[in-house]
Amino acid sequence: MTMPTLAETQLRELTAWLVASSQDERTPLGNDFIRHDDYGQLVTVGLDDPAPDLSAAIALGCLPLLVAHDVPAATFTAIEGQAKLDERAQHVTWLSGAAISDPLRGFPACQVVRVADGQTLRQAAAARGIDPDADRLIVGIPAACF
Repeated sequence: MTMPTLAETQLRELTAWLVASSQDERTPLGNDFIRHDDYGQLVTVGLDDPAPDLSAAIALGCLPLLVAHDVPAATFTAIEGQAKLDERAQHVTWLSGAAISDPLRGFPACQVVRVADGQTLRQAAAARGIDPDADRLIVGIPAACF
């Protein structure tokens, strides 16, 4: 049995964080539930492949998180009960940066990069001075989400 890589461990942590951040919660008086759809969804993309056209998902308010790992196919539906798309994109970026400099429980110290139309994860990482071949999870957020 081989040990998981740092990137694989961070992918599991990110997946768990997304599940926890997408849970419905009780209202302050506990009588009803506040519905929360997916905070974000992971989308598999090759490190050297441009991201697929995600404009329809983004128009629904979905936050696609691009990773160069095999993940279950995203099922994009209109989002309810979550912060606005740009706020969620900025929050994920901030959490990642905070986790790198001062680890936070529940969010991995992965690298989050903004991915322009037609750009690959490798190009987006290199533009930020990040080694795309290092063993740290790289998460791309399409620029249209910001």
